[in-house]
Amino acid sequence: MRSFITIAAASLATFAYAMPEPIFGASKLAARDATCMSADEANQVALNFNHLISAYSEELANASLTVGFEDYSDSVISLIDAGCAGPLPLGTATFSSRAAFIAGQGNQPDIPFDQLNVWYNCDTVILRWRTTLNFTTPAAEFVTGIIVLETTAAPGGAQPWLINTVYSEFNSGAWLVDLGTFVPNCTAPARRLLRA
Repeated sequence: MRSFITIAAASLATFAYAMPEPIFGASKLAARDATCMSADEANQVALNFNHLISAYSEELANASLTVGFEDYSDSVISLIDAGCAGPLPLGTATFSSRAAFIAGQGNQPDIPFDQLNVWYNCDTVILRWRTTLNFTTPAAEFVTGIIVLETTAAPGGAQPWLINTVYSEFNSGAWLVDLGTFVPNCTAPARRLLRA
């Protein structure tokens, strides 16, 4: 029995050594190699997206997004459509190509945000963020969100991983409060409680 435990412990140690560095939700079971991004590469992908929103440049968009880039966010669509049925139905792409992103994001003011957490697997980066805008509305709220960045390897390119698809959601209600578009009525009779 003792020899079995020794063999099992040795096998487990060998298996653990061969495993990729700790990652979240691995999409590939093989050990880390050129087909899996490293922690530094994952942080670069997150930083690239941060800069596309907080300090936009067309040069970075061309360098860090695939031509077929798509961006999905019902939070953004609900803001664009002001909560009504609009030209962009919920669940559809807010941007359906890199060119569409460049045309749309290039005309928007920069939105600075802090990266609160970054998780990654072989080809996907998950970023949790919070805005750092100084809103002047009296009821200003922090807006926090989460972004899933699906990537494609680009060996030999300026960026080793290009962002191919983005799924992003955030507290669009807080965003409307911060913009002064919606003024909450926080008196007790006006509050509505959600029921399970």
